[in-house]
Amino acid sequence: MGGIPYTSSGCATCRKRKIKCDLGKPECAKCIKKGTPCPGYDDRNFLHHTVVSRRARNGETKRPVPQLVGQLKPLALPEQFDMSAEARTQLFATFMDTFFASACLKGKDDSWYLLMARFPTMAGQSELLDRSVIGLASVFLGKTMRDSQLAYHGLEIYNSALNAMARVLKFDDSPSLAVLYSAIVFQTYETMQNSDTVLRNCLTHIQGATAMLNHHGYNHHTDKALIKAIVSRQKWAASMFILNTPYSTEVNGECLILGREESPNDQLFGVIAECIFLRRDLGKIIKLQHRDREHACQALLQGCYKLKKRLHVDWILESTHKLGGKPSPCHREKLTPDPSLLPLDPDLAPYEFESLETAKTYILFCVASIVIHRMIYQTEKLLFRNPDPSYMLYYAREICRTVAYCMQPTTRMSAGQAVLMGLSQASKCYIDCGDKARFLWCQAIYPLIEASGFGIALRMSQVEWKYWNAAGSQSMGSTLLLPEVLQDGIEISTNRG
Repeated sequence: MGGIPYTSSGCATCRKRKIKCDLGKPECAKCIKKGTPCPGYDDRNFLHHTVVSRRARNGETKRPVPQLVGQLKPLALPEQFDMSAEARTQLFATFMDTFFASACLKGKDDSWYLLMARFPTMAGQSELLDRSVIGLASVFLGKTMRDSQLAYHGLEIYNSALNAMARVLKFDDSPSLAVLYSAIVFQTYETMQNSDTVLRNCLTHIQGATAMLNHHGYNHHTDKALIKAIVSRQKWAASMFILNTPYSTEVNGECLILGREESPNDQLFGVIAECIFLRRDLGKIIKLQHRDREHACQALLQGCYKLKKRLHVDWILESTHKLGGKPSPCHREKLTPDPSLLPLDPDLAPYEFESLETAKTYILFCVASIVIHRMIYQTEKLLFRNPDPSYMLYYAREICRTVAYCMQPTTRMSAGQAVLMGLSQASKCYIDCGDKARFLWCQAIYPLIEASGFGIALRMSQVEWKYWNAAGSQSMGSTLLLPEVLQDGIEISTNRG
């Protein structure tokens, strides 16, 4: 039968979901109820809009929703970049929709998402914060869309933000909340890079944020949710650098217990902080003469076993309560539309979790467990015993089983930092045991993380190869090197065979 085909006048989201749209403006009721951005009613036109956070009744931050551009606070950026308020608003909204692919994220699932969702309510109040966020968004979108001009402008804006930060720190003895927020943005910007200096640059911003949190009272700020997100983001970044890079001793581990609460993640960060001090003792013991090691090793083992017992009682025996439920095995095809992207391993059946928050907590628990068991393993090797690696290998395997869930298109950007930290710890277990097959499995994940936008993943991979080659050059029976005692002078080998 002829005639004009029916075309729904509803918004793009309702048409995609094949449900009736009420045509409400600026947002339809169905999108408001679901907490997703309403794209409007004409796919051919891009409505310039800002992104603001909507608060649920329980105080959680849901996905931002569009508002008219006339309501946007102006961004104080240099005029030579030719970015109008509308263009900047559109750019930020596109960044949010591109970086955070999932429409169901909440602030508790991802502290970085909460920070970005809150930015529009602070825009225009701090030139430093405006430049740092818009610079990051421009560089990310420039790379994602292969727009070299946008990426170049983003780099210029980012550099101007660094200069603004230097001026603030020089003349302001009490950095504001916006300055602390910007330091976290700088960290994230650096994780997107893959230059030779990316680890050192990221470390600089971690140290800066740590100094601000240690020397300036932040609890007086009224926006407790924002402060909590900033502190959480700092703890994840600091943990990754302390545990997995040669710059371990240059980060103050005490930042992991700042603002400590009774939340599962904060408790686990506290355990990791204790592990860090024990591991630094191990680094000192390695440098002792053999005749002086016995007593020091025994004392260290007592501390490790005590911490292991506490972790077992508090977390394994009560895992349902603290971990939010145990992970469930599932078929790989259920988790991603293209499971071929992940390297095959029949012994690594993937897990699925109740939420992204649960998955990240489980990774953090496994990381804490690995650090403890690796210290026991390496300390016993120093005593010329034949240590059992089964415990640390079990938790390394558990981390690998979380990768498929975390690397789904809707979660990979929010889980990337946790996956990097966990994967690097698992990789070190396989280095300890000389398990090349599993080590190579871990290495195959790094390019996937890098392709998502975390350029630092390739540098982390090189660090792992550095450890692998250093371990392979040691004589049989020698203790394996910790990141903090591995000399920077050891060349990263390009021979990966």
